[in-house]
Amino acid sequence: MVGFSRRTFLKGTASAALLASASGARANESADVIVLGAGLAGLSTALQLTEAGASVLLLEAKERPGGRVQTLFDLPGRPEAGGTQLSSNYRRFVGLAERFDIPLVEDSPMQRDGPPELYIALRGETILPDAWAGHALNPFAGPLAGLPPWALPFAAMGRGNPLPEVASWRDPAFAEWDVPVSDHLGWTSEQLRLGFGINPGYGASAYNQSALMWFQILKAIAEPGGRLLTVENGNQRVPDAMAAELGDRVRFGVAARSIASGPEGVEVRTMDGSRYRADRAVITLPTSALRTVDIDPAPPILQQRGIRSLPYNRVVRAYFVPERRFWEEDGLPPSIWSDSYAGRVFALRGGGGTEITMMQSFITGRAAELLDRMPEAQAMALVQAEIERIRPAARGALRPAAYVSWGSDPYAGGAYACWAPGQITAFADALSAPHDRLIFAGEHTAIRARGIEGALESADRAVETVL
Repeated sequence: MVGFSRRTFLKGTASAALLASASGARANESADVIVLGAGLAGLSTALQLTEAGASVLLLEAKERPGGRVQTLFDLPGRPEAGGTQLSSNYRRFVGLAERFDIPLVEDSPMQRDGPPELYIALRGETILPDAWAGHALNPFAGPLAGLPPWALPFAAMGRGNPLPEVASWRDPAFAEWDVPVSDHLGWTSEQLRLGFGINPGYGASAYNQSALMWFQILKAIAEPGGRLLTVENGNQRVPDAMAAELGDRVRFGVAARSIASGPEGVEVRTMDGSRYRADRAVITLPTSALRTVDIDPAPPILQQRGIRSLPYNRVVRAYFVPERRFWEEDGLPPSIWSDSYAGRVFALRGGGGTEITMMQSFITGRAAELLDRMPEAQAMALVQAEIERIRPAARGALRPAAYVSWGSDPYAGGAYACWAPGQITAFADALSAPHDRLIFAGEHTAIRARGIEGALESADRAVETVL
């Protein structure tokens, strides 16, 4: 690894400091590198650069680290509001947990053994999983008819994956697959609605998801030997530990307004009027948040297009404390897959126990879009009313506890990137390319991984670019 050189930086920032003093800026802090965003990508970038001998300032708009990893520590069982899925194959995240001596445990928020935990509530009907294959509302025949709705996307897109390995999705040779899922599958509209329009994992329908994105996702999760994990007592403990090690290098409550890059370095201006200067900047903000930040000089056209248009999946989570064991009253499984505005209602067993501690509505797609247009109290009330409508036994048994909307979060704009048809071939490479003194990272720039591990992968690339 090449040692970090400060000579050019120091020559530029000496005159810049005089200019800042004359302008009366609220702050005039300088470093070798400014990192924007204290999610996992930003935290990992800052730690690695600090260890390499660079001086680093990490600017975070929120008052906590972790970005889209958030544990609700004040709720029973400490449920996760973001960054839920961990795998034993996430070697970078597992390595961080080991570094900070934070235990990882098997993830079992839902019961793994015994009778099914989930039933189907569709068009006013209650359908148990073993009755689904022959049900009148099931539009499939053959092997797909025997799969519950939540398994359909993975089964359908898992057949005939053309990618030889996970990184091949960026190869122009596979551009022909960067088409809508609807075109690739050729299903009927009702089949597409059931598999990709109700509680979609990505986008809002089969018409705005790239088939090539799905092939990359399925290639990434196909690595053998993976086990579902969670951090003991909350996933946010890992970013909390990372931020604690960085100490006063992190500035919380500092939202970027503009980023200027020139021969003498980078200047970041923030919403409170402060200025921060460095030789380079690593930007780990999701593009949905970066759209609100002015960049001068403007990035190349394709990179701008990616920043302005890459969609992020809307996710709403509503949490309720069950004050009565209503699932024993009606004899149905405690969790629900529904076509209502309550989405998927999961019975959570927090803390590794066997008792149900929380009910969580996990809402995506069009339903999340509608909720995001409402005031939070109204949206929460609607979700609760929907649960009680499709499950009368739950009436009077749910106490509202918390509501989290990633789509309404101005510093997130959604839970994770969701590539629309044509976007991968148009600007995936451009999004992650350096621009002048600016280096871009974040899960949307990763090549081999997605989500939590993708964020950490992107940090490794950013650090290598800086050094």
